Amino acid sequence: MNLLKILSKVGGEVLSNVVPGGSAILGVVNEFLPEGSKLGANATGSDISNAISGLPPEHQATVLGKKFDVEETQIKESYSTIRAMLESDAKNPQTTRPYIAKHSFHVIAFTIIIAMSIWAVGVIKSDDEIVKAVVDGWPFILAVIAPLAVLLRAYFGVLSQEQQTKSNAANGHPVASGLMGIIGALKR
Repeated sequence: MNLLKILSKVGGEVLSNVVPGGSAILGVVNEFLPEGSKLGANATGSDISNAISGLPPEHQATVLGKKFDVEETQIKESYSTIRAMLESDAKNPQTTRPYIAKHSFHVIAFTIIIAMSIWAVGVIKSDDEIVKAVVDGWPFILAVIAPLAVLLRAYFGVLSQEQQTKSNAANGHPVASGLMGIIGALKR
């Protein structure tokens, strides 16, 4: 990324606080500045822009055209942020929702096993009434299983949304909510 684009993103903020590797960028800018007007470590993007504007045009073009590996540094920083977030999750695991989801799955599995076992007994004994009762009893089985299936689906949906929100927060991407969230969802 060239210096002009970096400075447009930094604005009035201190360069070294906003951009990883900002002190190296500041060092490159200071190489072109005269001795009396070198910038300090707390120089903002505006300070750097003003200092560069005082240089001769050929030096301005050279400085502003310089490319820096800011994207690579940002990627490394985001990975370290995500790693810290995952380590935190490993130290403080969630227990309530996984417990509920696990036992909801057990109830669903138990209900299906019972229904299939009764059906299998009817088939093995060639008892048409048992088979017909099980096959015609699907509304009852659905009524028993559906709330738990909806609960499980909601749990895994919330879990994936939670992970997405954590990832967005770690990378500094705002999450649209309210009216803007609805408009964004409609656009997609």
